[in-house]
Amino acid sequence: MKKIGVIGIGNPLRRDDGIGIVLLEKIQKIKTSFDDSIEYIDGGTGGMNLLHLLPTFECIVFIDAVYFGGKPGESKLFTIQDVISEKKLVTLSTHGSDFFQILQLSKQLHELPDTIVFFGVQPKDTSFGHHISTELKQKIDVLIQDLQKEIQSIGTKINHNINKHQ
Repeated sequence: MKKIGVIGIGNPLRRDDGIGIVLLEKIQKIKTSFDDSIEYIDGGTGGMNLLHLLPTFECIVFIDAVYFGGKPGESKLFTIQDVISEKKLVTLSTHGSDFFQILQLSKQLHELPDTIVFFGVQPKDTSFGHHISTELKQKIDVLIQDLQKEIQSIGTKINHNINKHQ
């Protein structure tokens, strides 16, 4: 079982909505000290296929375009508790309530990992189109650095907890 699942979510046909997939592809190319513990998954636009993936990980990092009122290309980390307490599930993610219903179902089945983090990137344009906006393109390197730090931090915490219980 992999300890960390890094799942990019998004629709590359909806411009900035594809940022989760873009960042996933780029982060896969960077070697980290936790490579053996990480599985990278293109989650597309979410859906029921994710339901069966969730219990195979100790921790999941979702990468997605998220409307949180920031500047285009700004990133923000959310926990599952942050997302659920927002009460704005339909507007928080570009994928609406279906994605959150899958998380709720997984929780009801007692298959939701204890640690779920959302690496959200504020989109500028989610209209139909193939390319992310200039604003997001300009932030790619910074976003990758921030995402890599978060994954390494999570990997360190998980390894610390494993060593603590041995």
